[in-house]
Amino acid sequence: MYHALVNGVELHYDRLGRGEPLVLIHGLGERKEGWKFQHSFAEHFDLIIPDLRGFGKSKCLEREEITINAFARDVIALLDHLGIKEAHICGLSMGGIISQEIYKIAPEKVKSFILASSVSYVPKWLEKVMLLLNEKRYQNMTLEQYIPKATLSCLHDHSEETVQKVTPLWSQHLDGFYHAWRACLQIDYRETLKEITVPTLVIACQKDKILPTYCQKQMHKLIPNARLHMIKKAGHVGKVEKVDEFNRVALNFLLEIKSAKLVG
Repeated sequence: MYHALVNGVELHYDRLGRGEPLVLIHGLGERKEGWKFQHSFAEHFDLIIPDLRGFGKSKCLEREEITINAFARDVIALLDHLGIKEAHICGLSMGGIISQEIYKIAPEKVKSFILASSVSYVPKWLEKVMLLLNEKRYQNMTLEQYIPKATLSCLHDHSEETVQKVTPLWSQHLDGFYHAWRACLQIDYRETLKEITVPTLVIACQKDKILPTYCQKQMHKLIPNARLHMIKKAGHVGKVEKVDEFNRVALNFLLEIKSAKLVG
């Protein structure tokens, strides 16, 4: 594990492998270990996997500074710190939202996108409903309450084996959770998606109860020349529940881009 001081935050990250840089951005409530089943990508790419501010080991004392824009600028600053001009970006759920913000503020940093189980737009009426239903609960939630509920909510397969695979991947504290959740409700990247010119793969999971497939279908429709892959019989975290399929589809997409560049 490595760490770097970026934007006033000590950002912890894993780095493994070699080749073209590939950044893996975790979702809400996760930590960098959430990508442990994708470490095999290091056979082909230089993997950079950060703990976002307020999650994992990346502490952020000022909760008000936990925003989608701050997350994105941290990733960009980390790439600058590492001397990386552009990278493939793969984000799951909130990580996909952050990926869209990265493109909005620094499109030159993005070589390609994988946007998995994510969303581009939350209507104001839905934001109000979510706040009404969940705000007080999330403000006072304990880790012991969060982890079992989050695990079951994110899965289609509730077998003990699958639950045990997901449970250790969550952040071991909730320092950044509430403010990050609030930030995820205030997004609208519909116009940004129309401007994306890099190769993009959108991954949806058929049984996703957190961000249903219409969210990813809308993203796919807005992004020029994007591809859409549907993982059947999987909940929100297809990267764990259907790890072989997720890895095969994502890696084939990335290697195809890499091969096309070499041919060109």
